[in-house]
Amino acid sequence: LPRTHRTASAGHRRVLATAAAADGQPQGASGSGKKVKPKKEPSVYGHTVLLPKTDFEMRANSVAKEPMIQQYWADNKVYETIAERDAEMFTLHDGPPYANGDLHIGHALNKILKDFINRYEMLKGKKVRFVPGWDCHGLPIELKVLQSMEADKRLELTPIKLRKKARAFALKAVEAQREQFKRYGIWADWEDPYLTLLPEYEGAQMEVFGQMFLNGHIYRGKKPVHWSPSSMTALAEAELEYPPGHVSQSVYVAFPLDPEAPLPAAFPAEHASAVQNASLAIWTTTPWTMPANAAVAVNDKLRYSFAKVTGVAANKAGVEAEGGAPPTSAAAAANDPASMVGRTLIIGEDLVGAVGALWGLELHTLCTVTGAELEGLIYTHPMYGPERKSPVVVGGDYITTESGTGLVHTAPGHGQEDYITGLKFGLPLLSPVDDAGDFTAEAGPGLAGKNVLGDGNVACIEGLRACGALILQEAYPHKYPYDWRTKEPTIFRATEQWFASVEGFRDEALAELEKIKFIPASGSKRMTPMVAGRND
Repeated sequence: LPRTHRTASAGHRRVLATAAAADGQPQGASGSGKKVKPKKEPSVYGHTVLLPKTDFEMRANSVAKEPMIQQYWADNKVYETIAERDAEMFTLHDGPPYANGDLHIGHALNKILKDFINRYEMLKGKKVRFVPGWDCHGLPIELKVLQSMEADKRLELTPIKLRKKARAFALKAVEAQREQFKRYGIWADWEDPYLTLLPEYEGAQMEVFGQMFLNGHIYRGKKPVHWSPSSMTALAEAELEYPPGHVSQSVYVAFPLDPEAPLPAAFPAEHASAVQNASLAIWTTTPWTMPANAAVAVNDKLRYSFAKVTGVAANKAGVEAEGGAPPTSAAAAANDPASMVGRTLIIGEDLVGAVGALWGLELHTLCTVTGAELEGLIYTHPMYGPERKSPVVVGGDYITTESGTGLVHTAPGHGQEDYITGLKFGLPLLSPVDDAGDFTAEAGPGLAGKNVLGDGNVACIEGLRACGALILQEAYPHKYPYDWRTKEPTIFRATEQWFASVEGFRDEALAELEKIKFIPASGSKRMTPMVAGRND
């Protein structure tokens, strides 16, 4: 073909191909070698296929369609008709959300899954009534109220004023959440929910509580609990989080044995001389609990060495004090353990080598005894002098040689295991810390008013240093509980609380649990041990 034809447009090429076919070239081929798709012949069956004609749109257009569908349900009372049908009743009890803000994905997951179950039972022909509820009491709502106020306005609040504001906030949140749940398409008695602030609900609670009190299940006691100084309230385990990166100032401390106290009967007489100038070596990551010390606990199955400090192997540099304060020259001197030379330290036998290297001390073992033989020794508190004498007691299996010294500083007012040990041996429940986390006057004039997570902790370390009891101070990174709301560290503190004892109805509760079918079955494996192991 001429050059002008070879560069012709596609339309021209189709014309040329047709002409070429007419001249004897194969149909569908052109001079350029490209095939041309032949025109499709109409099907002889086409007129026999009957396709539906509908106004149903291909796109969901949910933003417009869902409200129309939900309005149709409301206009035709679809849910109400099913809830009133004469059939077998199915009831799904609603664990209520807090009325403290707008809904999030957790609310959606909870309510939509419940709606799946209800609709499934409806399709099976059952009468279904779902009564939604809201928890209108508690700290989450009060915190929301306080966060919405200026600091000076908060100071003007009385408990009654705060409750009234919390009630108003909760009712407003209920209205907002109800409309959002309805927009999810959840079927429920939205016009007749249960609210924990309704007088009839509170009255029913008081009736049950009164019966528990009459049955002896309710008592007031002082026990250590997780306490948040930042929100000034007790916290449940579920309200704690353990963010990475927490560093405490840990201390190794020497508690001197009382030279005037008689040796316990079980202590080997041949080792009596080793007790002279001997101290119990303990380790703690909470130096601020030192004022509450009531005992030193040992494991009766472990062996303990009386190790005499014969020299200094290496000097240790001072570490930064808690709260960011740089180490002072006194701190550096305290971490130079030369002051321990000549003293005898009681340490778990398996740990002598490890702690000696850590402290930079040369240790020579004088003798070894069992934990059971140490029980009954008396020591004096280094910060308070001879007037504070405490015993060595036998603790539980929580005392190991995996860390520390094998001897545990025991403060029943600041630890659960310490509390249990304190009950066993009748130890005093000391907790000289107020709601804000500040030391009270009971802690002593040098500590009163200082915060245990800040300057109070530093002051305790300085106090141990000043009396020559501090063996070593070092930074210790570990998991530590924080308040999940305020994101601030918590403490363990004994407070006056109301408790419900499980002792009086544990067996009955366990018997009832056996009658329940759990879906999934793992729910029973979680609930049963929790009830069986709970005291209150």
